[in-house]
Order: sequence, then C-alpha cells, then structure tokens
Amino acid sequence: MSKRIAVVMVFLALIGCKAKSAEQRAREQLEKMKEAMPDVEARALEQKVTPEDVRMAQTGLQAADEYLGPVNGQLDAVTVNAIEAFQRGHGLKDNGLLDERTRQLLHDVPKKD
Repeated sequence: MSKRIAVVMVFLALIGCKAKSAEQRAREQLEKMKEAMPDVEARALEQKVTPEDVRMAQTGLQAADEYLGPVNGQLDAVTVNAIEAFQRGHGLKDNGLLDERTRQLLHDVPKKD
C-alpha cells in the first residue's frame, strides 16, 4: 500500500512540476493574440499611394485640425495616425488607408486660408 502512495505522490509531483501557472498560461495566450492581430499601421504605411495623394490628404487633415506636420507628400506614422483619427471622426473604419471614401471626405474639407 505504501508503495502505491509513493507512486501516486511521485506522479502528482511530476504533474505539478510540468503544470504552468495561471500567469504563465495568460502570458502565452497574450503573445498568441498579439501575433494573430494584424499590424494596422504597418499595412497603412505599405499602401501604394502617390506623393500627390499624400499631400492632398495632409492638406485636408491640416484643414480638419487632425495633422500638424509638414505637407511633404511623405506617408509616415504621423500622417497615418492623423488619417485614422479623421476616419474615426467620420464614422469610417480607422485603418489609416487612403481609400476612395476617405480621399473624398478629405478633399471636401474646407481649406484654411
């Protein structure tokens, strides 16, 4: 009987050593979720737009008080963040992409003199 108890105790000890804590499991799950999430900003920065399209967007974003940077035609993180904020403010999907609807709304923003 004592041999069985010893075997059971060794078995339980082995299981306990291999079991991960709740914190470890949560961290691993968080990492998996991060890996599964698309990188919206990276996708927006990789979009194929001309410098003229970006200048037009930057001008509209400035007029809408969403962008304080230079109007230089360079698609950078500041411009993408401003596009996302503009899209959120207009009920669009805030993906930072200069899609047709976003371009039209930016074009229609009254320009400052």
